[in-house]
Amino acid sequence: MKYLIIISCILLSFSSCQDMDLTPKDDLSDPLFWKTPNDFVLELNNLYDSSMETFSSGKTDCDSDIAFGLGYNDVSNGSWIASENDNDWNNLYAYLRQSNMIIEKAESYSGDPKEIERYVAEARFFRAYHHWLLMRKFNSVPIIKRVLTVDSEELTAKRNSQTEVEDFILSELEAIYRELPLQKELKAEENGRITQGAALALKARVALFAGTWAKYHQHRQDYQQLLDQAITAAEQIRTSGQYALYEGSGDNSYRYLFIDAGDNSQEDILSNRYYKDIRTHGTASQIAWGWWGTPTKKLAEMYLCKSTGLPINNPNSGFKGYKKIEDEFADRDPRMAQTFIIPGRTYDNNEQHGLTCSPGFTIRPETRTGYKLWKFMGEIIAGSDKAEYDYHIFRYAEVLLVLAEATFEKDGRISDDLLNQTINVVRGRKGVEMPRLTNAFVMANGLDMQTEIRRERTIELAFEGFRRDDIRRWKTAKEELEQPIKGINYRGTEYEELEALNQGNPGLVDEDGFLIVEQQANRRFEDPKHYYYPLPLSQLIINPNLKPNNPGWY
Repeated sequence: MKYLIIISCILLSFSSCQDMDLTPKDDLSDPLFWKTPNDFVLELNNLYDSSMETFSSGKTDCDSDIAFGLGYNDVSNGSWIASENDNDWNNLYAYLRQSNMIIEKAESYSGDPKEIERYVAEARFFRAYHHWLLMRKFNSVPIIKRVLTVDSEELTAKRNSQTEVEDFILSELEAIYRELPLQKELKAEENGRITQGAALALKARVALFAGTWAKYHQHRQDYQQLLDQAITAAEQIRTSGQYALYEGSGDNSYRYLFIDAGDNSQEDILSNRYYKDIRTHGTASQIAWGWWGTPTKKLAEMYLCKSTGLPINNPNSGFKGYKKIEDEFADRDPRMAQTFIIPGRTYDNNEQHGLTCSPGFTIRPETRTGYKLWKFMGEIIAGSDKAEYDYHIFRYAEVLLVLAEATFEKDGRISDDLLNQTINVVRGRKGVEMPRLTNAFVMANGLDMQTEIRRERTIELAFEGFRRDDIRRWKTAKEELEQPIKGINYRGTEYEELEALNQGNPGLVDEDGFLIVEQQANRRFEDPKHYYYPLPLSQLIINPNLKPNNPGWY
């Protein structure tokens, strides 16, 4: 797969930065093209290469309440405004044109249709995925199912409703997943191509989003049927025997899943692939400088105590407090130590890069909360853009969490058997091994099952770009985002005694000693406005039939 993509990039170089979204572009009209299966592979590989960056966009949670950094905070605090243009809108519609081109050219293919059936299914997957990315951001958008010309009626059409877009995506995925190979059927050089598992994982993700949005926002009445679709798709993956949690790095398997597992991980359903000296990225540098954000107090408090399985605010949890720096991290869910930089930890080769981590880190913009992100950070800082580890688009743990959540949201309950097949599998990963979640445990300790299911999702998927969508679809965004952003417990703790810290001004501190990074007065969420993103203003001029803009946006 790696080499196919590289070859295609040489042979077919298309820009992913289109100036106009729906405006027709020149197509591949070479009469010698589209004659062999390999022609379809080459164009598909170009689509993999150009649009996979979009698949990995959103690898930040700074637009939510669990991260704070140098970007996206205007979305988190409600100060953002409608823009003239939107790169997501432009690029995604350009990618849809590529998908539709492949699908249409297949209709006139002179060979055996079976030869290209799989490749058409891949193109339809991309078409469904890019409609999903448009819908999750803008809700109601035009559905584009063909290559447009200057006379196409879609250029001046109204938007399709959110319900119509959801149903189109789900029906596309149901129609094509059987035409895709199983993971075990891929050749070694095909790793990274779309499989049945990827199509079902997308279906489960979209159906969960649509079902819970319908339940809490009531834009349609069939939320239980949508959640049934999420359950069915996730269960098909779970029982397929194709996937398992990654445990290849012992007690550090959760951390190394994101920086080292690669082709050896059964947890990977679909990834954005990177290759040494050929296709690399700058994640480590971006994390170091705060562009991916730093964890907040909200996220830090979500991690349970390991010995008891209880939240830290429970008097029986065994939480050790904040007096010493290491106290906060002691006896906590091990994923905390594999997501946050624990005080005293250093990077390999830190002498060269000067990246010794706290104690001694200063409260600078890149560590505004006092916490620092460790997840996705390689052991060796390989320059500003030399990292080669892959980004997960779909992984097995998410599928298990979808299955648990969809079941509970549909039925209002979940059995211990299903908890043991889903959440407790995720908790049972080698090196995590947290106490099991059961109905009896929840009842005995005055907990709430819905809260615990959502906690597990937030912890496991932190900094993978899910959080804002989650609190939007649960309709809890106003409650969560209007709270102040806070960081470490500074006043009266060892942090205050550190020379590197007490020489500077930590800023505002609340009555309990926690840093206030952004005051509540500076955070607002307008309902329903901020549950939606605005359409780019230029598109409303190009096609006035897209009006009105989303609720609250003008």
